[in-house]
Amino acid sequence: MAGRGPRPKDNPRRTNEHPTVELSGESAVEAPRLFKRAQYCTATQRWWDMWTESPQAEAFLPSDWERLQMLAPLVEQYWQDPKASVLAEIRLNEERLGATIRDRQSLRMSFEDKQPKTPNELPPEVADIERFRQAYGG
Repeated sequence: MAGRGPRPKDNPRRTNEHPTVELSGESAVEAPRLFKRAQYCTATQRWWDMWTESPQAEAFLPSDWERLQMLAPLVEQYWQDPKASVLAEIRLNEERLGATIRDRQSLRMSFEDKQPKTPNELPPEVADIERFRQAYGG
C-alpha cells in the first residue's frame, strides 16, 4: 500500500527567494551625457532624457549607461525609418533595463511610494465637497 509521503515541515518556508531591487526614485542621478547629442533628432534626445530621469536610473552602473549609449543610434534609426525589426531590438534591450511595468515586475524592481496615502490638501482642480454643501445647502 502506498504511503502519503513525508510529514510536512513544522516551519515551512521558501528556499528559492530572489533578491529585489528597491529604489527610492527621489535621488538625482549623475547620468552621462548622450554622446554626440546634437546629431540626434528631438525624439531620440527625449528618449535619452526619459531614461536619465527614470527611477531605475538610480541603480544603473556604467555598463547600463553604455548599453543605452549603444542603443541610441538604433532609436535614431527607428525614428528615421520605423521598422519592426529595429523596434524589436530596442524593446529587447530596454526590457533588460526595466522599461515597462511588466519588465520591472520580472526584475523584482520596486519603488518607494512618493505619494502620501491621504493627501493633506486637494489638488486645485478638485472641488471640496464640504465647502460646496455649505455654500449651496446640499
